Amino acid sequence: MSVVKRLSLPPPGSRIVRHLRAIQRDVNAVKEIAEQEKKNPARTLRIGCFPSACACILPGVIRYFESHHPNVKIIPYEENSTAIIDSLQDGSIDAGFVPFPVNGMYCVPIYRDKFTVVVPENHPLAANSTVTVEELMDEPLIVSKGRYELSIMALFKEKGIEPIFKYEFNHPDTALNFILQGLGIALLPELTLKATTGKLCSVALEPTFYRQISLLAKEPPVEGSPLFLLQKCMETLTDEGLL
Repeated sequence: MSVVKRLSLPPPGSRIVRHLRAIQRDVNAVKEIAEQEKKNPARTLRIGCFPSACACILPGVIRYFESHHPNVKIIPYEENSTAIIDSLQDGSIDAGFVPFPVNGMYCVPIYRDKFTVVVPENHPLAANSTVTVEELMDEPLIVSKGRYELSIMALFKEKGIEPIFKYEFNHPDTALNFILQGLGIALLPELTLKATTGKLCSVALEPTFYRQISLLAKEPPVEGSPLFLLQKCMETLTDEGLL
């Protein structure tokens, strides 16, 4: 009669085995998700997008994406950046475009949005090809509160300049209307101007100053998933200069 002896692992070995089993479960789950994605012929991708990107970036992206992946339907949601992050965290959307990097989430830069100096058509700076930060020192500035005023303030601080902030608003459209009335000028991203109409002039800022627009998700995309396909399309559009 043979006796089978059970081998017992020391505590560190047992912990390692538990971790390995957990990793294997995660790997199997990822494989299952990937298989489901490949088998499902009709899929959706819910995307949150802040207003100016929703108006200027998303239409071209959707047109290109759906022409290459007709079985995936993109459902856009126009929201502010804070709401986009909240919607991602509670699972209301699958991805989002935000005008800044976000720590602790899957975040991929997709577009650099250049700031310009926005002035009325009859403003002296409207005739310039470029405007320096120093030339803005005595100009009444209009800023969009809670958006990019901290970046603008840092830009002036680097030059040792104390800007004159005359008006602060929560939405750039309000700032644009005040500029139209000759009540001040503003540093605004180009996408903001593309999304609006009006008799305004945009003058290049020297030195060049950008905000980074990022594609955001809770987790990295599974290969073959709608989010994975979207990211690949964005990379193609960027490489071809179409974004």
